[in-house]
Amino acid sequence: MNKLATLGPKGTYSESAALKYIQSTNSQYEIEYFGSIKKVLNSVGVSSDIAVLPIENFSEGYVSLVLDHLIDSDLSIVSELLLPIQFSFVSDTADLTAIDRLFVQFVAKGQCSEYIDGLDNTQIITTQSNIESLNRVLQEAGNCAAIVPSGSFDPTTFKHVVENVNDYKNNQTRFLALSKYRSQVDDVQANTHWKTSLVVFDDHDRPGLLAEVLTSFASRQVNLTSIISRPTKIEFGQYNFLIDVQGHYREQAVAEAIDEINKIAKVKNMGSYPAAKVHVTIAS
Repeated sequence: MNKLATLGPKGTYSESAALKYIQSTNSQYEIEYFGSIKKVLNSVGVSSDIAVLPIENFSEGYVSLVLDHLIDSDLSIVSELLLPIQFSFVSDTADLTAIDRLFVQFVAKGQCSEYIDGLDNTQIITTQSNIESLNRVLQEAGNCAAIVPSGSFDPTTFKHVVENVNDYKNNQTRFLALSKYRSQVDDVQANTHWKTSLVVFDDHDRPGLLAEVLTSFASRQVNLTSIISRPTKIEFGQYNFLIDVQGHYREQAVAEAIDEINKIAKVKNMGSYPAAKVHVTIAS
């Protein structure tokens, strides 16, 4: 059986994304759980065939560790998934004003910053996973609390439960499925909304480079869904540009734009994959 790597332990949003990917591809995978993003990424092609990891949050933006690894590695993006993300505040402390420790996963911390800022005199202890936060508040004595995924716990376990403590009700996280092998598609027009991810970089930065790159897409009516810069970590002022465009890299307009950009800079194609459908929640 093929193996799929993701962040553990069981019960995390990463596991939910992994299960969603398995269901969407109608495949069989044994899920391997790792304690850090780096360990998940390093396992691809070694002990696992596919990795599923968060790449972008609705409010917090991109996960830089995953971005930088994609730039430097030979991994390809084969799928993207969107998950709604909701968090709850839980504590078994009778007096909420007495809480002196809050366990929260390092990404969840940014997504629940407004609620956390309202907790006075509380030490914020970051964890590697949301389930670790839940286990810590269940196991440790004293006046502690945790922010955990809604639905990951038994509400009767705690004296206090505050639902939806995330800053935005429509909170979502985008996950990527990564592989050493690029997806092969026979018919790129087959009722699929494709997305292609590229890295553009140049060893000799010059004025107007980014404008020329953008013009190559705009002149062919290729829509960009995102563009972000990441430092090359070689010297100040040098950046890699990560660009997501609508369309498959084998479609004529996209292929022509990539060929044109290759004449003025270096382009790394990270793969084309079906674009995830964005779910919008309208507040009542």
